[in-house]
Amino acid sequence: MSSEFLPLLRSAGSGTILIATHERPDGDAIASLSATASILKENGFHALAILPDPAPDGYAQFLPENVTSSADGTEASLFITVDCSSRKRLAAGNYPVEACAEVINIDHHPDNEKFGSLAILDPAASSASQIVYTLFRDNGFHISAVNATRLLLGVITDSGCFRFDNTTPEALRTAAELMALGADHHRIIQASYCSKPENLVRLEAELVTHHLKTAFGGRFAWMVLDRELLKRFSVEIRNTETLIEIPRNLAGVEFAATLRPENGGFKLSLRSKNPPYSAGRIARALNGGGHEMAAGGFIPASSVKEAEEILLKHVETELKRNEKQSQ
Repeated sequence: MSSEFLPLLRSAGSGTILIATHERPDGDAIASLSATASILKENGFHALAILPDPAPDGYAQFLPENVTSSADGTEASLFITVDCSSRKRLAAGNYPVEACAEVINIDHHPDNEKFGSLAILDPAASSASQIVYTLFRDNGFHISAVNATRLLLGVITDSGCFRFDNTTPEALRTAAELMALGADHHRIIQASYCSKPENLVRLEAELVTHHLKTAFGGRFAWMVLDRELLKRFSVEIRNTETLIEIPRNLAGVEFAATLRPENGGFKLSLRSKNPPYSAGRIARALNGGGHEMAAGGFIPASSVKEAEEILLKHVETELKRNEKQSQ
C-alpha cells in the first residue's frame, strides 16, 4: 500500500514526526494515533503524538508514552494525520500544520478533503487503524503485541465490535492477523464494553426513562444531552460517545441522533441503521460529514426546539427520498 509512504518517512531523517487525529477522538482515533506514534518510535523514528484533550476514560490505558498535549516549540520534519477528514477537524493543539513541508493524510472517511502532500485513503476500510496496520505491515515494520492491541482496538470499536456494515472480510482478516501478533482481545473488550462506571449507567437509565424521543412512527429516535444533565451525573462530554447506541438499538429505528449544546448551536451525532438511508447526506447538509452510516454535524440554533425542528425536516426528507426510490 502506497509506495510513497516509506520514502517520506525516511525523508524526515532524525527530525521529529508529529501525529494528530480529529477533535473529540473516538476509539479508532485514539488507536490509530497511538499505534502510529509507537510503531514509528519502536522502529527508530523520533515520533510524537499530539492529543490536546484527555482521551475518553475507556481508551486512556492504550495511550503510549510519546504523547503530548502540545507540540509548541517543536519543529516537525513530517506531519501525519490519522482518521481525520479535514484540516478544520484536526486536533493539533494549534500547531501550524501548514508550515510542514510534508503532510501524510491517512484516513477512511469517504468525504476526506485529500489534503496533504500524500493522501492515503481507503473508504472501504473498516477503520483508520486497519489502514495504518496495512501500511506498516506492507512496508516491513515490526509491530509489537502492544501495538497490535492498539490497532485491534480501532478495528473493533469502529466496526461496533463487528456489528456494523463496515465489517468486511478484510476487516476480519486484519483482526485475525493482529491477534496472531499478540493483540489482547480480552483487554479491549473489557475496557471498551464491560467497564462502564456507575454514573454513566445511571445517566443512561435517566436518558431512556425521561429524555428519549421518537418521530415518524418510531423510525427516528434521538436524545438531547443537556449540560445540566451531564453535570448532575458527573459525566464528561468525552465519555458520551456510546450514548447514541440507546436510540440506535430500538427496533424499527432508521436514524438515531444525539444533540448537545455547543457554542451558539447544537452538536449533532447521527447514525443510520440500514442502507440506503444516509446519515452522511444529512450531516453534510448540516455543516458536517462523515460516513454514510455514521456522521456528525452542527445546527446553528438558539433553542433545543429550533434545532430539533431543523433536524426533523432533514430526517423526513431522507426518509421520503428512499421511500420514492423503493417504489
